[in-house]
Amino acid sequence: MGDRHSISATTEAERTSSAPRVALIWLAATMTASSLPVGVLIAQLFPLAPFLWVVLLASALFAAVGIISIPGFVYGIPTMAVSGRVFGKPVNKLISLSNWMSQLGWQAVVLVLVVYILRSVFDSYGLLPANTSIYYALVLAMLGNFVVPIIGYKAIVTAQTAGALFLALFAIAILVYLHGGQALSMTPAVGHFDGIQTLGGTSLALMGGAFSWTMFASDYSRYVRRDTSLAGMALWPSLGGFAGGGLILALAITLYVHGGIQVGPAGISITATGLGTSALYLGFCTFAILGLLASNFLNSYSSAFSLAVVVGKDLNRKKFTALDAVLATLVGIYMLFVAPSFWDSFQTFLDLLIIVAAPWTGVMITYVLWDVLPEARGGLSRLLHRRANVWVFVIGVAVTVFFSNNPLWEGYGAHLLHGTDISPLVGVATTIVASILYRVLFCHHTATDEQGQASALSKLVVSKIIQMGTDDGKNI
Repeated sequence: MGDRHSISATTEAERTSSAPRVALIWLAATMTASSLPVGVLIAQLFPLAPFLWVVLLASALFAAVGIISIPGFVYGIPTMAVSGRVFGKPVNKLISLSNWMSQLGWQAVVLVLVVYILRSVFDSYGLLPANTSIYYALVLAMLGNFVVPIIGYKAIVTAQTAGALFLALFAIAILVYLHGGQALSMTPAVGHFDGIQTLGGTSLALMGGAFSWTMFASDYSRYVRRDTSLAGMALWPSLGGFAGGGLILALAITLYVHGGIQVGPAGISITATGLGTSALYLGFCTFAILGLLASNFLNSYSSAFSLAVVVGKDLNRKKFTALDAVLATLVGIYMLFVAPSFWDSFQTFLDLLIIVAAPWTGVMITYVLWDVLPEARGGLSRLLHRRANVWVFVIGVAVTVFFSNNPLWEGYGAHLLHGTDISPLVGVATTIVASILYRVLFCHHTATDEQGQASALSKLVVSKIIQMGTDDGKNI
């Protein structure tokens, strides 16, 4: 990969990666501390949910990322370029702009989390005065955020993968030390679980997990060798996301239950006593910080494809990453010092992200399974009904808003569920069902059928011309 974000198809020379290596990228992308606030919110808002089932179900739905990885592998283009085929360029530019802004928001959240973790370390060991530690933490986080882009993409992927594996080891050690199985029991302490809260917890996990990644699924599969099977291309990213996302989410809930993560108006604090030993604490914080900084570079790498689709041209990677770092820093400073509450900002951000991501994911899953797979297997090439896809997407957005609940609004659907937000599940289900119904009811022919019709018509025209020529010859 060079220093430009190209939205053109990858060449055969560039396709040197493998599906297991893509799985490691997704393991590294999901095995970061950005899931800590998600786990805290799940434990706070849905205490009657069986946390283990929530973790397993939300992680299993990372299969959506695996499915949407397939077009990148088949066509060699990034996710937002694939999206342009489904929705058409004008609408897709709006979707891509929304996607870029959501990734910019994630970069700001990651920066804030790095600041909180650094402040926690400073405060736990009394290294700096408590009233100034956050400013020192911000300076160090900003320095890391701007230095990382200089290192380069391959070095960052390697470093993040290694860091994610070490973080996974620390996470497993902490879960064992804190008896994580007790915090993640399939049955809450009250002896029964609430189905609505289970759906609410799963939806929240999807907002900060699988459904926040689907719009980048094909960005890495486009570099995989063509001799890879379609099943392997879908399976390996799913496994990487399942392992990384599930482990860090389980750790976040366990830490909160055991007091290792403390929350309040000032944000998040990770306490040394809550993680067991100093070695576990410092190891976890170190690799969490390094992983977060590296993930910001990958976030910027993927979000650049979205902006490239919006502007319609390739972008310089290093310049764009530096621009992202500036904008994310400004948003992060707002969340730290201006916003009334980090938690309100974070919840609002997740809901705004999912309004587009969930219905888009449903349309794309149907497109891959119904259209891309048959074509990739040498079967029929189906026509793309972009106008219908747009209307299905709009309906999905409306339904998602209807079931959303956040500091800005409470949809009537969420109100009927006593404030529980299940908008991601409803949004993706709506567009999948609507897309399938449209195809079953109104799409009875394929592009191959039209080619056959055109071929038959051309043969008829040619035969008529030949016949006319023969008749003219006879008249002569």
